Amino acid sequence: MPKDEFDPEDPMELVGVELPAGSEEGLREMALTFAEEFIRSGFSEDRVLAMFKNPFYQGPYLVWQAKGEVYVNQMIQQAKQMWRP
Repeated sequence: MPKDEFDPEDPMELVGVELPAGSEEGLREMALTFAEEFIRSGFSEDRVLAMFKNPFYQGPYLVWQAKGEVYVNQMIQQAKQMWRP
């Protein structure tokens, strides 16, 4: 199959998910997803927090700006419990 055609059966096909902009639930899901990804990648809690504080990482930084460090730490702890029992 040519590369530019979408194959719904391809398990490696990139799929985007849109969350409601500005909603509390959307922001929480985004924060938890970023925290999960970083924790699953083996990063320490300190390194994950540093990524949320770094403007280079626009999505995590948006969460940190909107909700603050305590909130981000809660998301990191929740992600850690999910993936490092």
